[in-house]
Amino acid sequence: MIDLRQILQEKLGLLDRQLAEEKFTRDHAATPTESHSDKTRQNAEQFMDSLNDAKKKLKLLEIELNRLPALSNLATANTLVTLETPLGTKNFLLVPEGLGGQTVGDAFLLSIKSPLAKSFLNQKIDYAFSFNGGTYQIILLAPNV
Repeated sequence: MIDLRQILQEKLGLLDRQLAEEKFTRDHAATPTESHSDKTRQNAEQFMDSLNDAKKKLKLLEIELNRLPALSNLATANTLVTLETPLGTKNFLLVPEGLGGQTVGDAFLLSIKSPLAKSFLNQKIDYAFSFNGGTYQIILLAPNV
């Protein structure tokens, strides 16, 4: 089982550390009255705004994780999917957008919004499809529990 909540908590922890660093940078930068050309404070504020936006998106993703469906016989979010690919057998865990793009154990976290996942989303075992000039087939669906 791949704990998506733990992965999400690690990402939130990283954002919290980055926010703390930027807050320190901002608080120790020259004020506009001390230096007219130093943009460190302004840049730190902008970066903090971006980090806070990313944190809000992860919080929404946390809510979405709680709504993931129970296993069905279809390739849906939070389902481990084994595909027969032109390069051999590959394991994927279908995840909500924002959690994909990394490998955990022997499974690659694949966003349900990715082009590959869209090719087989909501399909059953033995479903065959073409992607990037190769033929793929779902050979196993398993719950991520």
